[in-house]
Amino acid sequence: MAIEEKKAELLREAFSRFNETSLDLEKYYRLLQEQVAQLKSELEAKNRALEESLRQREALREQAERNHRLAAVGEMSARMAHELRNPLGSIELFSSLLKKGVAEPSLRQYADHISAAVGAMDYALSNLLLFTRTPAPSFRKTDLGRMIEEARLFALPLIRQNRIGWIESIETLSDPVRCDEDLLRQILLNLILNAVEAMPQGGELRVAVALQETNETCSDRAAVGGVKITISDTGDGIPPEILPKIFDPFFTTKSKGTGLGLAIVHHAVTALGGSVQVQSEIHRGSTFTLTLPPRPDLTEPIE
Repeated sequence: MAIEEKKAELLREAFSRFNETSLDLEKYYRLLQEQVAQLKSELEAKNRALEESLRQREALREQAERNHRLAAVGEMSARMAHELRNPLGSIELFSSLLKKGVAEPSLRQYADHISAAVGAMDYALSNLLLFTRTPAPSFRKTDLGRMIEEARLFALPLIRQNRIGWIESIETLSDPVRCDEDLLRQILLNLILNAVEAMPQGGELRVAVALQETNETCSDRAAVGGVKITISDTGDGIPPEILPKIFDPFFTTKSKGTGLGLAIVHHAVTALGGSVQVQSEIHRGSTFTLTLPPRPDLTEPIE
């Protein structure tokens, strides 16, 4: 009996050790599985990172090629714009002389059409030159009301053609705006024409100018004490999916045009140290808000 009991005890002990070993093996197997899964996950992450790095490198290479081509096109465009401006100046001069030298209304009307066409071409060339070569801003005191009126008169034929109402609200400013007139002129022209073109079936175009109040709720601290210009239309609005792209060069949803207008606005506003934001609602219209910072360091008189 003693021998049988001894054998049974040995068997129980062996079975217990076998169970412990099995449990240890199972535990190590699970640990090994976890380590393999972790290594696999890390390897997949590294592969994804490598693929993304390769995509980024390819995108950078393509972007560099595009930039090189754009630089070449920009240089050629700038030269062409300068060459075209000389004959345009002559055409405008002869058109002015024609208007002064004839009394017949029909002939004077032809001269007006020529002047309008020259103005449109000069606007397009100015946009092209500004996009290819933005000069350093030359800040001076500027009559903002006068510049808005100039932009309105330039867009007036299209405003009338589209049957658009012009609503203006210009706050009396204690000091003139200190700005680069050429850059501000292109900004206003592009924003106003963009608003007009957004309402081919008519609507209302609102232009408002106000002093950026000094308060704690102002999000743009650099603009406190500056001037805020808003230009609103009642057009179809801008779809949310394309809103982030509207300031990209050559981006346009229109059947005609260069796609440079809003890109130039952003380009010029940045050069002036200001900011431009847009809010849009489908079927309700869009509002562009231009903020120009104060320039207290400038004290030269208005010219």
